[in-house]
Amino acid sequence: MNYSSPRVAALTVYPLKSAAGIAVDSLPLDSRGASGDRRWLLVNGEGHAITARECHALLHIVPRFATADRNGALLLDAPRHSTLVAVVPDADAAVRRVTVWDDDVEALDAGDEAADWCSTVAGRACRLVRLADLATRPLKRKYAGPLTHEDRQVAFTDGAPLLVLGLPSIDALNTRLLEQGAADVLDPRRFRANVWLNGLTPHEEDSWTRVQIGNVTLGMGSLCTRCVLTTVNPDSLEQGMEPLRTFAQYRRADDGVVFGVNATHAAPGTIHVGDRVVVHARR
Repeated sequence: MNYSSPRVAALTVYPLKSAAGIAVDSLPLDSRGASGDRRWLLVNGEGHAITARECHALLHIVPRFATADRNGALLLDAPRHSTLVAVVPDADAAVRRVTVWDDDVEALDAGDEAADWCSTVAGRACRLVRLADLATRPLKRKYAGPLTHEDRQVAFTDGAPLLVLGLPSIDALNTRLLEQGAADVLDPRRFRANVWLNGLTPHEEDSWTRVQIGNVTLGMGSLCTRCVLTTVNPDSLEQGMEPLRTFAQYRRADDGVVFGVNATHAAPGTIHVGDRVVVHARR
């Protein structure tokens, strides 16, 4: 492989937090992140986010955009269920204060039909909400790298607008797993990146602080701390020990184990599959 020219290998957007992703050829970026990315969320009766960390069934919810701009209605499919058409709530919809990690965020309720469908699929009572257009959830400094974080807002992501991961990093992990006797390799879907790269060495992305991808400048912030969701098979929903057990051998950091890089875009633009990655600064 030629490691001298990193490029975008694939792009993924995740409209509903913790549900399946959608592979796309381009990733338009608005002020919060990838257009349509993590603008929908499931919450419990207290308004706390429900994720696939504790509710694996969310991984079997497959979203589709109903509009080309990715900001309209969302179509949701799940095994043995009819398609739900989740319409963007109007101005009269119930406003909910929802909690994502330590942030309280304003969202609009998608209605009882959507709540019933999602509750049945998830196997627990929940409500489907959409991020309110005027909601505020400030970007934390650690996700911006050398870029300014002031006056920046994010959606229902774990914190950063984007997650960048090199496919060679996944290959290196899988090589370790096979050498340790694993029966199979791990699917990249476990790592839920937005921007997937090839043409670089394993974990080379960790060393970058500022890159240009097409017409987009990215500040590469903190390395992404990984959780138990990576141990869940997205097809069978079975949970194991890997990759966290192997990450602990060679990817340990102060806050846990890390894999991939949180990133922030300097301004709206569009990233395309095949775009060249130009590294302007390293750590």
